[in-house]
Amino acid sequence: MNKKILEFREGESSTLFRFLQFIAKKNPDFPVPEQHPTFSEELLAGADAAFFSFEQSRALYPSLQVLPTQVRLLECFDMYLPEGAKWYPRLLSYEALHKVLVEQARDVDIRMPAFVVGEGECLRIAAAVCTELGFAEIYLMGENITQLYREARILSRGNLGIKFKVLPMEELTIQPINASLIINTVQLDSESELLTDLSYFNFMTTGGYAFDLHLGNLQSELMDEAKQAELKALFPKDMLQALVETVFEKLKQSHLLKPSDLANWIEEFKNENSSSV
Repeated sequence: MNKKILEFREGESSTLFRFLQFIAKKNPDFPVPEQHPTFSEELLAGADAAFFSFEQSRALYPSLQVLPTQVRLLECFDMYLPEGAKWYPRLLSYEALHKVLVEQARDVDIRMPAFVVGEGECLRIAAAVCTELGFAEIYLMGENITQLYREARILSRGNLGIKFKVLPMEELTIQPINASLIINTVQLDSESELLTDLSYFNFMTTGGYAFDLHLGNLQSELMDEAKQAELKALFPKDMLQALVETVFEKLKQSHLLKPSDLANWIEEFKNENSSSV
């Protein structure tokens, strides 16, 4: 029996949702997702999983009565999964990001700092994964400094001994610190000043890792520049693959998904959706 996946999101569906629709056409046994603009508990009837935009989850978070530790510490979630007769919030993106870094960046030097670019939930998730990998010094970078200090306070509550430092973007290319890992969590337009600043990569140590995980950057110019700078580049397609694998694992449908097929489908989807958001 096909599994049922919901997405609660206003406006255009997520890249993950659209990719699940894409591969559902490849195999009739794959789950076919359905989207709803707003959440209601009645819609969960008969569902096996539900995705949430962070905007949707932000509105629901204060009303949640049972919070897994990870969700409570990061003050966000992006997925509901049922356990018995109840639904619980989870962090799918955290698990997928952790999966990519553990599998593909095992030799990253955790003695050096990590840089995380962005704001809000995505930045907190990426920074928290860095702490789990063993980084003790993490720089938070973005255009909203006030917001970044708020993220640092939230992250510090559950990570005693870890230094979360705010670094204004205009100081990125002139500061003396070298990092072994940089994670970008925001969409980068081709003409953006942020893309230009990041593309210098003069703040990275030789042989460091650069990871653009935002699925709106499937054709990632930033990671192309990272390869030119002789960094080890991890692309948004790596994040998309990990997300799908994690979803199928949670639905107990991993046996339906061949890694080689998935990789080929992601390339096909990427080529058809060069401006995916």
